[in-house]
Amino acid sequence: MLRRTERAVLVLTIIILLLFHVLFLLFLPFGGGGERVLFLLRSGTSTRLLARHLKEAGLVRSEGLFLLTASLLRVRFIAGEYEFRRPVSLWDILRKMGRGERRIYTLTIREGANIFDVAEEVEKKGIMERKRFLALCHDRVFLRVMGIEASSLEGYLAPDTYFYSKEVEPEQFIGLIVRRRLAFFNEPFIKARMQELGLDIHKTLTLASMIEREAKIKEEKPLISAVFHNRLKRGMSLDCDPTVIYGLQLFGESLRRSHLRTRTPYNTYLLKGLPDGPICNPDDHSIRAALYPAPVSYLYFVSRNDGTHVFSNTREEHDRFVFMYQKNKR
Repeated sequence: MLRRTERAVLVLTIIILLLFHVLFLLFLPFGGGGERVLFLLRSGTSTRLLARHLKEAGLVRSEGLFLLTASLLRVRFIAGEYEFRRPVSLWDILRKMGRGERRIYTLTIREGANIFDVAEEVEKKGIMERKRFLALCHDRVFLRVMGIEASSLEGYLAPDTYFYSKEVEPEQFIGLIVRRRLAFFNEPFIKARMQELGLDIHKTLTLASMIEREAKIKEEKPLISAVFHNRLKRGMSLDCDPTVIYGLQLFGESLRRSHLRTRTPYNTYLLKGLPDGPICNPDDHSIRAALYPAPVSYLYFVSRNDGTHVFSNTREEHDRFVFMYQKNKR
């Protein structure tokens, strides 16, 4: 029989050999082919379930070895979508998922972009299919949950750059963007100003979206807002070309006289007052301009074809500027 010292040496030798074996397997690449693998770890997934999913994905050779090393190294896994390229070592998986080196998707919503523009960007970035996004934009249940009394999310997507990780459902991500816009209207002075003007969130966004599409420079936004406010007070039609374009979805096309005579809920040549809803997603400057128009009496404006506009008080002045800047350019 082995003496106590010899037994201790044997046990220690076995432990050392096991540790070397575990270390060898820890750094030994597994799998082949060189293909890319995307692996999604959802929030709340247990380590045992994670080990099973990694084994099923062909990323680890042993669930037990993964659990053992994760326990020894006390790794805390961060939810997200991870990209691996086979062959990959267990060490690389533990390090990457422990540090949270996830794939992050960037979504930029430009000022003045409509939901169709955003849908293209959402699909291009791999966040959600275009069709699925547009369906969500018109989903009555989703709109009700968001507290939006409208037919779509148009106008309610705050322009900015957002970062998305796939452990979050796309619907939740879009919900966060909508809440960002609605939070703007929670400011007491904004609420008070809307009440003073007799506007609600939807009407404010509608007016702001028209200002956004008409104005090319920030400094002119309060002036264009004033024109719309002054015409509304007088019961005049707003005659806003971008609303006609939106109603007919003529994006990128030239506007014709026949289009101005085509009735839609957005044709502000035929309808009095604001159109059915926003025609794009305005920025904060346009919203503030909608609430704080310039103290001027202008009723008309026309483009100078250089990004600026000339404003006038009478139809005669306006017609003269139209001839000067629009008809003459042909």
